[in-house]
Amino acid sequence: MERGNLVKRLNEANIKRLVDILFSQNVINQFEKETIMETHGRADKARVLVDITYAKGERASELMITQLKDVDLMLYNDIFLKMDSMDCMDGSPVFNLR
Repeated sequence: MERGNLVKRLNEANIKRLVDILFSQNVINQFEKETIMETHGRADKARVLVDITYAKGERASELMITQLKDVDLMLYNDIFLKMDSMDCMDGSPVFNLR
């Protein structure tokens, strides 16, 4: 499950980078950015980030996942490339944060 892996493995620095990127690209607003960053605990911050992004729809989720590739390539590869090879026979990326 991608959501669980992201929540478990995103560190504070990468959460902050993703939040800053998503804010600069108008995926999340100022209130959402503050909500994420003021959440206590790394795992809870990651959970709020993933849930807010997921609630915004497929485009927002895809953008976050694409940005994750730039922020933490190893994490992206571990979660999404392995999952793609197992779950998607045609090789297209699968963007599922639930």
